[in-house]
Amino acid sequence: MLLRQALADALLLLRAHKGVTQRKLAVELDQSQVSRLERAQSAATLESIELLAQAMEIQPLTLLTLVYAIRAGSTPHEALRLASEELDQHDFLDAKVSSLVPAPVHPLTARGHETTRAVLKLKGQGLSQAEVARRLNISTSTVGRHWNRSAE
Repeated sequence: MLLRQALADALLLLRAHKGVTQRKLAVELDQSQVSRLERAQSAATLESIELLAQAMEIQPLTLLTLVYAIRAGSTPHEALRLASEELDQHDFLDAKVSSLVPAPVHPLTARGHETTRAVLKLKGQGLSQAEVARRLNISTSTVGRHWNRSAE
């Protein structure tokens, strides 16, 4: 089953169960957008899922749990159990994960760190700056910039 069809089914199920109209769901979303989502003619963003969940007075995760349970042909309990097991396998289940998110590194910065590591490795092997420059196919001035940096 397509994910957007599973979302459509979950929205229809929740609306029927809670007695909510499309108009009530359209507090922040356009009613035609809600209609397109329920007919699986449109894809939802995370923001729209959050707005739909707020309008139905549920957590966004509740809506997503229903979506993935419908898609898998399983129960919401089974979908949550699988997610819980996966989170536990990665030591995320009981961790405050927002503090674990690494800071984004610009690609040029990452490449600079790689160059520093390569220069320092060859320096550690006793090569001169000129030899390192030839080995890495970079200029001697570039090697010089990395020569006295600390390994990161």
